[in-house]
Amino acid sequence: MTTLLDSSGWIELLVGTKRADLFEPALKAERLIVPAIVRYEVGRYVLAHSGEVAREMAIRAMAKFEQVAVDAAVADEASLLAAKHKMAMADALIYAVACSREAELWTQDSHFENLPGVRFFRKGG
Repeated sequence: MTTLLDSSGWIELLVGTKRADLFEPALKAERLIVPAIVRYEVGRYVLAHSGEVAREMAIRAMAKFEQVAVDAAVADEASLLAAKHKMAMADALIYAVACSREAELWTQDSHFENLPGVRFFRKGG
């Protein structure tokens, strides 16, 4: 099975939060893909919260898995998905990559809840 770990899952893993164990199995997926937009979001977050060295380490960790460019076909599909599901650009691009690669999207981002092909982890309150 192909898996796409959303930015929120990568951040939980890289920061080592108590929710990291929810996302650890994705690292053992048959095929784990990392869209360019996820690299961007994770890199930006880690840089802002932990600095340049931590950002470089995060990028290296994600680079161990299959990298996926956001091309014209993905952008076109994302525009349709954004309109249909009322998604922000980054979410639509991530979901479009997952759909185009027939990947299961692992996330805790509520914007993806109840969408086909999504394994959603609700945040506790």
